[in-house]
Amino acid sequence: MPAPVQIQKETIDKFLTTWKNGAAQETVALWADDFEQQLLPYSLQQPPRPRAHAEFFYPKLVNNLANWKLDIKRIIHETSQGTAAVYATSSADTPIPGESWTNEYAVFISLTKDGSKVNRLEEMVDSAFYERFFPIFQKYLVEQAP
Repeated sequence: MPAPVQIQKETIDKFLTTWKNGAAQETVALWADDFEQQLLPYSLQQPPRPRAHAEFFYPKLVNNLANWKLDIKRIIHETSQGTAAVYATSSADTPIPGESWTNEYAVFISLTKDGSKVNRLEEMVDSAFYERFFPIFQKYLVEQAP
């Protein structure tokens, strides 16, 4: 049986607030120990990422985006399943000359049984943006490594 609606809503609201604020560590703190991230569409051929991988990469991404703006367009909360679907768009400046962050998402959030943590995040991203930007961004990160 899923957690009470109010607990689910509080966790979803906290997650969306940390995402909107670009607060990587606060977002990660809401992830369950068994957290898993799946990038969609499947045509991107990205494997599910366990918490350790997402926890390593996500702050590197967020900390390299300036003037972050997230516009949440729609939220659908399925209380009987402990899930939510969120449609959002985002924009930011990046440290890569000539590259801006502009992404569009449908994010599917699954909560733990007690409703206090996010245990699965499926992110349907703009595949054209992802395929263009992320190889450039990964190269940038490698070049910045000590």
